[in-house]
Amino acid sequence: MNQHEVGTTRQKIKKAESPEDRVYKRPEWVKSGEEWLCPECFKAVGDKNRYKLICMLGKEREGLTVGALTKELKLKQPTVTHHLQVLKSVDAVEAKERGRERIYTLNREAHCFEECQIPYN
Repeated sequence: MNQHEVGTTRQKIKKAESPEDRVYKRPEWVKSGEEWLCPECFKAVGDKNRYKLICMLGKEREGLTVGALTKELKLKQPTVTHHLQVLKSVDAVEAKERGRERIYTLNREAHCFEECQIPYN
């Protein structure tokens, strides 16, 4: 198959699938839960660091600040903030203001944890 044929085949696949019909295989670092995940849930755990954030927040009911998460993950603050925004976009985390800080907590009732059964502990 040449480059043109490969590109054409990819376009056909993308056109044939609607976003609701797509599913993604659960990443190997997520040890249990549904075998196939919806796009939103895959977005939450498709990156290993995002899944680590989910697990960290799952253990802390009171929530954690970006500073605490940054220190624990040994990532830069903008990277952690980006991952938290992605998780927030799929309703997996919530943020509450406390003075100048934001406290992030896991939304245990989110679709990712209820329907797709992504473990968070």
